[in-house]
Amino acid sequence: MAILQNIISKEIIVLETQHIFGRNKQIAKTCVHSQDVSQSHATIFWKCGFWYLKDHSRNGTLINNKFYHQTTYKFHSKEIIQFGEKKSTQWMLIDNTPPSCYFKSLTNKNKVIPLPSVLDLLHQKKQDIHIYCAKNRQWKAEKEGKTIPLTQGVTLHFNNDEWVFIENQWIDDIIDYGHIVKEAYYQFILSADEEHITIQIISNTLVLDLGTRVHNYLLLSLARKRLSDVSNGYSENDQGWFSIEEIAYDLSKEFSKEIDAYYINLQIYRIRKHIAKIEPYGYLFANVIERKNGFIRFSHPYLKLIKENESIGEILVS
Repeated sequence: MAILQNIISKEIIVLETQHIFGRNKQIAKTCVHSQDVSQSHATIFWKCGFWYLKDHSRNGTLINNKFYHQTTYKFHSKEIIQFGEKKSTQWMLIDNTPPSCYFKSLTNKNKVIPLPSVLDLLHQKKQDIHIYCAKNRQWKAEKEGKTIPLTQGVTLHFNNDEWVFIENQWIDDIIDYGHIVKEAYYQFILSADEEHITIQIISNTLVLDLGTRVHNYLLLSLARKRLSDVSNGYSENDQGWFSIEEIAYDLSKEFSKEIDAYYINLQIYRIRKHIAKIEPYGYLFANVIERKNGFIRFSHPYLKLIKENESIGEILVS
């Protein structure tokens, strides 16, 4: 998420994929109040992995004290842009990462939280909130068991503040993200005694390794439920649903200790957070567990279970 900071005021702005600077607030995304700045002075935009500035002004733009006029410049972190004569029109690019959706504080304009990642907002039982990326790169929030689609302008309360969601998604013309997800399947590799469960997400030549984790037991239980329902001829919409109470009971027997709903919710949070951080496309699969009216299920339709080098159940792309 690219950020510019004003040299004088220290105000920060998050760059959108097409971000116009100028004096006319009806045209410009960021208004620059100086008479020698054109109404539509310059556009900063993201293309093919880089940020560019295109000057379309009367008087030109300075970048690192070098004059540019009616031309396009590819720029990098820590470079200084100046739109007019006054120093107050100087901005430094302090972050040149790709554009992404984000939360902006309604009480402090300099506070932002970038996506994509599962946010570390789980503080206590009554204030847990999960932010994750679902299918088709749709961001969602999950709070108190309810799922909230995140669209432009949606506000949420967390971290003792009010936040508004800003859509700033960029579209990569080269990579077909939908194809990556549709062709993928989850591969569970079980040890002979099933004490160790390794999970991989495989999509053609792409392999995302989730490793061996305690929360893999929850995913395995949900995957087996989906396999069972497929074998019994259930429709896709009805496959794999487990009530929170049922899955807690099953895991209590597995771990020989009492498991409650809070523990299940915590595991779901940790699963999403772990998957979202796996480069390069883990966040596309973070919504591996789906919720509905007190029930949860393994949301991805394709999976494979391997034990002692043999498949013991699979649902694969036809």
